[in-house]
Amino acid sequence: MTYRIDLAVLSEQKQTCRFGLTVHNLSDIDVTDWSLHFAFDRFILPESLSQGTLKQVGSFCSFTPDTTQLKANNHFYFEFSIQSAPFRFYSDGLNEAFIQSQVQGETQVLPITISPIVLASPYRERSTIEDVESAQIAIIPQPNSLTQESGSFSLTPASGLLVKTTLATNAVAWLTQELNNCFSLQINESASGSITFSSNPILDDGEYKLSVTTDGICIESGSQSGFTHAVASFIQLIEVKNDSSFSIPNCKVVDEPRFKYRGMMLDCARHFHSVEQVKRLINQLAYYKFNVFHWHLTDDEGWRIEIKALPELTEVGAWRGIKHAIEPQYTHLSETYGGYYTQEEIKDVIAFAEQRGITIIPEIDIPGHCRAAIKSLPHMLVEDADITQYKSIQHYTDNVLNPGLAGTYQFLDAVIEEVSALFPSELIHMGADEVPHGVWSESPAAQSVMQKYGYQDSKDLQGHLFRYAEDKLKQLGKRMVGWEEAQHGNKVSKETIIYSWLSEEAAVNCARQGFDVVLQPGQYTYLDMTQDYSPEEPGVDWASVIPLEQAYNYEALSDIPETDPIRKRIRGIQCALWCEIITNQERMDYMIHPRLGALAEGCWTYKNNRDWLNYLSRLKGHLPLLDRLKVQYRNPWK
Repeated sequence: MTYRIDLAVLSEQKQTCRFGLTVHNLSDIDVTDWSLHFAFDRFILPESLSQGTLKQVGSFCSFTPDTTQLKANNHFYFEFSIQSAPFRFYSDGLNEAFIQSQVQGETQVLPITISPIVLASPYRERSTIEDVESAQIAIIPQPNSLTQESGSFSLTPASGLLVKTTLATNAVAWLTQELNNCFSLQINESASGSITFSSNPILDDGEYKLSVTTDGICIESGSQSGFTHAVASFIQLIEVKNDSSFSIPNCKVVDEPRFKYRGMMLDCARHFHSVEQVKRLINQLAYYKFNVFHWHLTDDEGWRIEIKALPELTEVGAWRGIKHAIEPQYTHLSETYGGYYTQEEIKDVIAFAEQRGITIIPEIDIPGHCRAAIKSLPHMLVEDADITQYKSIQHYTDNVLNPGLAGTYQFLDAVIEEVSALFPSELIHMGADEVPHGVWSESPAAQSVMQKYGYQDSKDLQGHLFRYAEDKLKQLGKRMVGWEEAQHGNKVSKETIIYSWLSEEAAVNCARQGFDVVLQPGQYTYLDMTQDYSPEEPGVDWASVIPLEQAYNYEALSDIPETDPIRKRIRGIQCALWCEIITNQERMDYMIHPRLGALAEGCWTYKNNRDWLNYLSRLKGHLPLLDRLKVQYRNPWK
């Protein structure tokens, strides 16, 4: 350890914190002409800085000290302030850092070790989990009707699969793959198979019946999705006697989904996740009977989808680093970082998801969160005469598309056309969130549009742009969805579906205006939130700390009477994993599991069939399956 950073909270008030940062040179060599570069996701107030100057772009901070020399076996100290609630977790500190110096005219990058942040007031509260007995039948989410009977069915390679309907083709293929992958058990289709898949046309979409006796298993459904959900329950019923002996307890399940829409969003823009990682998550979603994967493909920090008409979007926008158009963010600060999905890779992921009964909804986030696109296509998306000054919530000053530029619409046309052709989903998500205050105020092009249409403020301009996107999607046979800000400016039609993230109250307000709504309140469904109050817990807490019990107990529209017609506007529930600090598979698993299953139960299981202690008992019985799936979950009992 040659160089080290210590960061300490010096003082904190309700919305202001002051910090002291010490850079240690523990080597025997002076560092000259040096600067410090680090990732910090809060905005440092420039006027609060001592002993130097700082430039911040997003989370990337470049500090130039007022002295050119960092002496050997010595240190440099400076202070700064931010406007933020008090820090409670170690992950609130610095993510990564390096020193840059000049040696004989050449730039040298020196890695730094970061000490855990010294917190002034970490949380003292801790959540507790009741100790329970492990359930024998450990299906998550809880089936809406389940009767256990005595005896069991022996599952062997000789059991055989008798498939009497093509509706079960995908589900059977998935079942054989999972039996082989998880249990090294190979069961093939057979004319005399004791595991039978039969069509039952009176069952609604997604509904299934599963009957297990000592002599055999009968699975019935009237839909492809129903057979997939039955397979998910089937796999979770398997009891492992030893490496080659398996059984399933005799039982009867009659089950159907509570909400038609049951989704999860994964952010692949902030940190890039490989095709295999994406498939792995989709496979897990199928286990918990989700039917939508919302793929967040673009943001300020990265453009992750190949657009053949605009190759610059991935040539430039998929990569960040100190020598790239997009500065480093979050991690991998001193190296090139990024990646993107080719259209062929995306087709492969779509087919993988379809086999598991999951629809993929892509998201192209506009008009904010567009820095990667703007940096890729400045000739189309930048107005030189625009001198507007604004700052987005992620601390960018140049991340919003301009509704006054012809290039903006050329860009939208090309992207929407290719995305619509690539994804079979009827729904295409166009973002709409977090457009900063004051944007476009000094843009001649944008102001010209305002005057032409008699618009009063920037929300009207945002609505103008979104109505264009909505109309374009309609021409291509698609339907637009967006975050709740999509309704700003009152320009989009009520055919647009709103995803509400700020609160459930905001969702209800949108529904009362006539919009269909998907519930995604950050206070319950955001999986990047910390799972407990211990300062060692990774994650963020701006929406809430979300322990497992809080996630499980989310009851959609609990304050709305069952007879209120507004309930018909609620399509379902979605959870989300934003990935600013999710850099690898281990961390992804830890943040997702077991809360994913807890939230799945709120999506699938009717209120009268849900019980916290019963869920815990099933969860304890379910963890061995996660072990077989090699999921590195957070164990609630450790």
